[in-house]
Amino acid sequence: MSDIQISPITKDMKPAVKWILCTLLVVAFSLSLWLTVQKWTGNIDSLAGCGSGSDCANVLGSKWSMVMGLIPVSVFSCLLYLVMVVSLWTRGDLMIWLRSLFAWILLSAALWFIALQLFVMQIICPYCMVVHGLGVSIGLVVLLTRPREKKKGFGLFSTLLPAVLLVAALALTQHYGPAPETHRLGHSTTGQLQPQSDEQGEGMIHLAGDGRLVVFMAETKSYRVEQLPHLGEADAKHVLVKYFDYTCEACFTTHKYLDELMAKYPGQLAVIVLPVPLERACNPHLLVGLKDHPNACKFAELSLRVWRANPEMFAEFHRSLFECREQPYEVAEAMAYSLVDPDKLDAVDDAWIKALLQQNISDYASFVADTPVMPKLLIKDSLIVHGKTKDQETLETLLKKHLRISR
Repeated sequence: MSDIQISPITKDMKPAVKWILCTLLVVAFSLSLWLTVQKWTGNIDSLAGCGSGSDCANVLGSKWSMVMGLIPVSVFSCLLYLVMVVSLWTRGDLMIWLRSLFAWILLSAALWFIALQLFVMQIICPYCMVVHGLGVSIGLVVLLTRPREKKKGFGLFSTLLPAVLLVAALALTQHYGPAPETHRLGHSTTGQLQPQSDEQGEGMIHLAGDGRLVVFMAETKSYRVEQLPHLGEADAKHVLVKYFDYTCEACFTTHKYLDELMAKYPGQLAVIVLPVPLERACNPHLLVGLKDHPNACKFAELSLRVWRANPEMFAEFHRSLFECREQPYEVAEAMAYSLVDPDKLDAVDDAWIKALLQQNISDYASFVADTPVMPKLLIKDSLIVHGKTKDQETLETLLKKHLRISR
């Protein structure tokens, strides 16, 4: 007589339970596959509720969403769910053991990734939580309906221990492995931004006045360097344009990278800095799911006021404002009045500030057609870096390649 046993999971499981398990696996596989595609195509910030700066986008864009900075973790869950679906229709002790192993992996992985969101990142991705919830449900169904083993070697620790070790190996790889890229490099279409005409009107605030003019987007977008808040010398060889928000962590990181690069390549780089508050009080173009950034509107207005009152003190205030972005607005205001003559600060034309912010926000509304990730760094013509690079060296490499900067 053959020693091969028929797996009870396919013989003894009630049909209703089996189909429930199969349905959960198919749903979990589909969602994991969808997230994998969105991740690989760079569209996570366009998912509903996943706008730039949202908890969802921050989780899906973090190092914990990738393995070795290259492979989304959802790839492994896709494979796991697919094998489990196939195993439901396959008999044998090996399939029983494999399902049990995968069930413990699902439970261990859910514990790891939920703990990451709650205690490490302290933010929640709804899509991730749905996947983990499905994984926990599948794991429990498999383990609770698992038949008693009749052969030695297929006990609890033959599946639980390997599962824990595999998830631990994944966690260590994520922690010590390379971080994934956090930016997107792309060319914006020339029709995205509203063309500027020779007549005074919307869009003219960026090119109003005298001085050096730099052009982007096939010459449909122009900026007057001396008239706009900028860092570095106005006659620098290359002028970049950065749309940012003072309360945005990625914007602060990019600011530090650019500061270091301007010091490293003197006379070669200048950056026009155009604040775009990520707060609905003054920016109606924020995507659904993106949280308001408190004080973003006030910080932007205060920064522009300092620029107009005393351009020589702007760079110092700009850097300090980033550093105190989590402090009450009164702290930033007191700092401004300590650096600039109060009479000059109070005398600044509010109409200019309002017009510049409106144009910055209008441009932002066009840029988010590509991706809402901030900041937006215009490098050359239509070439834009969306979001922060993973490190300063990556940004330096981009500038060397496209602008030919050198020491």
